[in-house]
Amino acid sequence: MGQDMSDHESHFANYAEYSKTFRSWMVAYGIGGPILLLVSKDAPQTVAGSAQLPTIVTLFVVGVGLQIFLALLNKWAAWQMYRGAWSSYCSENNISGGDLHHKTRIYAVWSWINNRQSWVDFACDVLALAAFSYATWLVLRVLLGISVGEP
Repeated sequence: MGQDMSDHESHFANYAEYSKTFRSWMVAYGIGGPILLLVSKDAPQTVAGSAQLPTIVTLFVVGVGLQIFLALLNKWAAWQMYRGAWSSYCSENNISGGDLHHKTRIYAVWSWINNRQSWVDFACDVLALAAFSYATWLVLRVLLGISVGEP
């Protein structure tokens, strides 16, 4: 039994919802994690006095930065797909306002990114998750008084 277009659309809607939720949680964690440290009683002084502070801050900023980069990349790709679909619709139905964007090289590149390069999303998500995980591990070790070189 083959899949029809409604299957395709429902699968994409499911993917889009999970993607949006995951990105929101990642950005919230990347911003909220450091804020929680600042509002606790002794954590700010302990972490601020640690030699690991630059690494911890860098990892949180990198994780959030990756998610923002990914959101911008996907936003711009979605705009190009929308513009291409509109120009194609106008062209097929002899409606003025179509600029043949769907036939341009830039549209082809963004279509390739949007439709064929899901590894970019996966890589950015895994790298952000790794950055947040390592930063959290470092913070916990600092707060628990365990040297990073110790097991």
